[in-house]
Amino acid sequence: MLSARAAPSLVRAARLCTAATRRVTADALVRHVDVSPVAETSTAFVGRSVDLGWGRVYGGQTMAQALAACQKLVGGDFSVHQLSCHFLRGGDVSADIRFDCEVLSHGRSFSAIAVRASQEGAPILAMTASFQRAERGLEHQDGLGPLARGLPAPEDLPTLADRFAPHLAKVPPRLRQLYSAEANPLDLRPCEFVAPWDESVRAPRQAVWVRAKDPLPPGDEAVHQRLLTYFTDWALLGTALQPHPTAMWRRELQAASLSHSVTRSPPSDGRICPCHVRNRAMSKTCP
Repeated sequence: MLSARAAPSLVRAARLCTAATRRVTADALVRHVDVSPVAETSTAFVGRSVDLGWGRVYGGQTMAQALAACQKLVGGDFSVHQLSCHFLRGGDVSADIRFDCEVLSHGRSFSAIAVRASQEGAPILAMTASFQRAERGLEHQDGLGPLARGLPAPEDLPTLADRFAPHLAKVPPRLRQLYSAEANPLDLRPCEFVAPWDESVRAPRQAVWVRAKDPLPPGDEAVHQRLLTYFTDWALLGTALQPHPTAMWRRELQAASLSHSVTRSPPSDGRICPCHVRNRAMSKTCP
């Protein structure tokens, strides 16, 4: 059992994120990926689970909340540089998640945190995250990366909700709110629409432009990092299936990602997230 309950604001955010008839704001999502401290310890936090319609906790939620727990330990002077995690069990949407953190190292410039996410005492995710204090130094970035070069601009693409609109009859009722324009606080614009029932064989690559529909807290880079982490689990499994003659929503298929890594890039208003799955181990990079 958890020794603390989620803060009321997190409970309200969870209800907002599951309401099919109300517009879900970016502010609600920001509150959802936050965590609250456990009263009797300074290194444990608790987050609220939300059922998006899949029947288990969305992996991006667990990762984003684990990152939030780490951020609260290292403080605002440090920004996440890289995180790696392993999914150990499917999360129960009816239970809160406890995040127990351990500071592995903490210096003037770098810090490393390990976090264990659990429900009812059973671990569901293990993560290590490295952080760096903002300092001047040598820095470069190779454009948008080889997977993103030559892709269409976001303003030239329809939204994910627009892509799904003509096909809502094919979407299971429990998932329709997830793909509606009102229920998703993120503006998602896939460069190529691959329907989750499409069994055509393609290369294991996919790219999606993503940004929040509403303004985010100004100057709060930690929130931007949580939301990007939240999104990175969105298209992973579908991309992994593209080289095979099957589809994400095929009834007899059961798929799950076991490991996941995210490397930080400088903040921006719009972000392209190219996904390239090299093999069935399902690795993903996001610039």
